[in-house]
Amino acid sequence: MKKIIILLGCFLFGCVMYAQDIITKKDGTDIQTKVTEVGESQISYKKFSNLNGPVYTISISDVLMITYENGEREMYNVEKKSSLPQGVMTYNSWSGKVSVGGVTVENEMLDRFFTPEDYQLFKRGRSVTTVGSIFAVAGALPFGYSLGYMGAAGETDETNMALLIGGGAVMVAGFIVGFTGESKMKKAIANYNSALTFQPEVHFGATNYGVGIALVF
Repeated sequence: MKKIIILLGCFLFGCVMYAQDIITKKDGTDIQTKVTEVGESQISYKKFSNLNGPVYTISISDVLMITYENGEREMYNVEKKSSLPQGVMTYNSWSGKVSVGGVTVENEMLDRFFTPEDYQLFKRGRSVTTVGSIFAVAGALPFGYSLGYMGAAGETDETNMALLIGGGAVMVAGFIVGFTGESKMKKAIANYNSALTFQPEVHFGATNYGVGIALVF
């Protein structure tokens, strides 16, 4: 009798576990739900832990997949690999543009190339780089003003010297922060490129560091 009760309990527990819909977001996180409606731009659902509670919505653009309680799946925002640019990913420090195989990729499409972890790393790096740029510009203004004033007047005073030192310090800090953020972005790009299967190619042309020839594997 005890075995029957245990088996019945396991059966009921299994039913409860699978009698739910799972919304998988593009960042890889899962939401245990009961989907109530799938519209053109958003999905309405209730939390599985509170089926009598309020109805929530999520934009379809943030969803990768819905797994229904019967095992059926609906995929969203999935591009066929052949429709996306192929090749080595590069980053231009001056323009802030990312290219794949020589084709510029818009920011809103980058998540289709990176893994969720590398995409978050790239976004954090870009945010840090933006902060660094703001600091660099903010420091360059007083630094440039004080330097120009002292050059024109041919003399220094305490105020302009303070602006020169303070502005220079903020500008240098901005460069350091920007370099840190850019390193994160290049790390994500390196991870993407390391997953590619390369054929040897000879490249000649201008890069961020000069002009040269390289054998790429």
